[in-house]
Amino acid sequence: NCPRCQGTRIVRNGKKTYKPQNYLCKDCKRQFIASGDRTYKGTIEWFVDAIKRALVRGCGIRDIAVILQVSIGKVLKILVESHYDLKPKRQHYSCLEVDELWTFVGSTANKKWLIYAYCRESSEIVAYVWGDRSAKTASRK
Repeated sequence: NCPRCQGTRIVRNGKKTYKPQNYLCKDCKRQFIASGDRTYKGTIEWFVDAIKRALVRGCGIRDIAVILQVSIGKVLKILVESHYDLKPKRQHYSCLEVDELWTFVGSTANKKWLIYAYCRESSEIVAYVWGDRSAKTASRK
């Protein structure tokens, strides 16, 4: 039965990239996989934590998706929804590197910047901030 409408007019609809059979409900047009085939790891809590740790360590989004075998969208969703609170290991750092990167949401006109401070000695991200590319954003943290 369809999980949304409980309809019985179900047909096969290809396979997911992670191999289980995909089905389509002819009544409500919802795509789903059978409950016994749910091998997608992106909803398991320890797996979400692994994605967050990889993001904090500076791994690329595409690399994380390939290594952990989840979609790029899942990695981006975790990145956007996480309100990760960084707690620096030390009170004082003798030298920090500051870097920035940008991405866009929806269209290239909607640019979002990530500015972060990194300690090379301990391989630790000390602080980060999201926003536009302005002095006001950089001084927020």
